[in-house]
Amino acid sequence: MIRDEANLAWALALAAKPHLDALERNYTFVTIGAGETFAAIHTLLKWVAIKRIPVEPDLARRCISWLDAYVGHRDERYLRRLIEHFVVPIAIDLPATLTGNRLPTTPHRTQPAALTTV
Repeated sequence: MIRDEANLAWALALAAKPHLDALERNYTFVTIGAGETFAAIHTLLKWVAIKRIPVEPDLARRCISWLDAYVGHRDERYLRRLIEHFVVPIAIDLPATLTGNRLPTTPHRTQPAALTTV
């Protein structure tokens, strides 16, 4: 779980990085580097909500799963509200151009297939 939490913290930090000022970035990277991943994720989720920072839907789902490990924690309800009311809706509203370059799932033919007789 510790590795998963660190991976989530870094993923959130990378998603938020372009939207953070120098002090916010420094705080984030130092906090994660010091092993304070819960504090970093807590702050990053707050900034995602306040700044309306877009996150990928998969990252939003990872935040929900991560928080399930903290049921009963004093900050759980606050963080759950942030995720459910801000992070997930922002992830859902991502424009298609921000979700990556997806290849079509069906091949496109440029010429009709040749008919062969046997």
